[in-house]
Amino acid sequence: MLIAAHELPRRDDRLALLGTSWPVMEKALRMSEAGLRRVTESHGRTASGQYAYHERLAALRSEQKVRYGWENVSRFQIDLTVNPERTIGIQTLSGDANTGSTGAVPRSQHPRGPNGRHLLTDEDPFEQLSLPGLPTELLPRPAEPSDLDGLQVWVFLTYRKPETDSGPAKWHSELSRPGPPDEQGYLTSWHERILFPDLEIGSVVFPEDGEGMEPIDIPVGFR
Repeated sequence: MLIAAHELPRRDDRLALLGTSWPVMEKALRMSEAGLRRVTESHGRTASGQYAYHERLAALRSEQKVRYGWENVSRFQIDLTVNPERTIGIQTLSGDANTGSTGAVPRSQHPRGPNGRHLLTDEDPFEQLSLPGLPTELLPRPAEPSDLDGLQVWVFLTYRKPETDSGPAKWHSELSRPGPPDEQGYLTSWHERILFPDLEIGSVVFPEDGEGMEPIDIPVGFR
């Protein structure tokens, strides 16, 4: 099922059933941009992606906690926000240029490893690591039963279109429930996609900023 960004109130009703909303995602995107803009030429080459991810994750988790009572959880070493019933979880990943598009199917920017596969499927993440003849005490131990077993995981998928000298940064995003990763580990199929409007960010202004407050104007061209 595909719900386009302009399909209101259908989009917002579906988000409400999941226990979230567009303002949560918008705040996360703005924090992601703010994190990315902290990077200077003195940072490492992967810093911009890492800063953007961690700020986006932190905002997503804190907004879900404050607004809806969700919890911060690490499942198979993957950071999630999980509803109080522990039936739905959200993680955030970077996607490709098709993210948020009605005309094409996106895929994750990076392949998922054994833990990422196990989070979305029943595949045992330790099978590939179990070698014939390896002593039992050296074999990886499977995950213990958990109240998170059967968790339905959704992905807040984002793509930042590189800014130009004449225009602001633009973020494309969606909240979607992925199918199993492909053979290479990429997410390429989706059971359900909820698309969000493109978000252009010049100055970093958060949705709850009050009237009369000056926006935080952070220049873009440092990377």
